[in-house]
Amino acid sequence: MINPFPATESRAARILLSLLALAVATAGTVWLVDLSGAVAGARAAQRHWHPHGYAQILFFLLAVPIGTLLHTPSAAAAGLPVRRAWATAGVLLCYGVLVAAAAWAVAPLAPAHVGGGRRDPSGLYPAWLACVLLSVAVLACAGGLFVRPTRREDPLDFTPPSARRRAGAAARTEPAEPRRRISGALFTTGVFAWVIGTPLLILLLLRGLAGWAIG
Repeated sequence: MINPFPATESRAARILLSLLALAVATAGTVWLVDLSGAVAGARAAQRHWHPHGYAQILFFLLAVPIGTLLHTPSAAAAGLPVRRAWATAGVLLCYGVLVAAAAWAVAPLAPAHVGGGRRDPSGLYPAWLACVLLSVAVLACAGGLFVRPTRREDPLDFTPPSARRRAGAAARTEPAEPRRRISGALFTTGVFAWVIGTPLLILLLLRGLAGWAIG
């Protein structure tokens, strides 16, 4: 039997779970980066992706499943579509692999170390990865992969119960709102990530190719 009165998510609990997910993903990234020094293949990958790029890719691959896992119990209790969130997480992991492959291809065009100058082009590569990976990873840690209802009951609505029931009956006769496949927060984050990240990638390619042609 479906519960007609699903529990609502606690904002404080969601914030605590988000911070916990960020902490666990960060700790796991630091541990894996340290461990990479003892494994030849991982050490070579870290050298190729550059340390900052390697760390961002690892953080993304950890943050997406960790954030989704930690928010699953509260999301299920609130009646949110858990299966859809995990399907989205799987798609995002494939997306992360594709971005990592693109980063592997463009990494030789970027300096291994980021300079401190304001116009220094060495920051283009990590900035691009931060846009297209870190922004989505942080959203996953905040439980942003779960599709949440767009309409919520107004806590300041003092309409009498009888009028509220009549309004509810009228609303049920209206066409149902289409169910979204992904959360609005994820869609917005992805759009802004690539709107900002695409020019950075283009600049990186142009500067790298110009340096290759001159050198």
